[in-house]
Amino acid sequence: MDKRILALGVAMLVSGLLTWAYFNNTEPAGKPNMTEDETSQFYQDLALNVGLKNIAAMVAGIGFFIALISVGLKRRNKGGVGKSITQKPTQS
Repeated sequence: MDKRILALGVAMLVSGLLTWAYFNNTEPAGKPNMTEDETSQFYQDLALNVGLKNIAAMVAGIGFFIALISVGLKRRNKGGVGKSITQKPTQS
């Protein structure tokens, strides 16, 4: 397991969830008897908010997958290609 990649995945997961929760709580609200300009501005704000929530959810999902993948990673030996092979001397 590579701890740096795990930390990156967890950080992306947390930041994505926090921003998604923020945009979920600050969703624009309409009011009755809005003019046409106010209605179009409301729908633009609503579309922007939904788009940002989707991006935050994707960041959280990618962070989850990065954290999941980091669990399966193994560290490689820094010295040499692999294990050294020792041969037994032949007996005559």
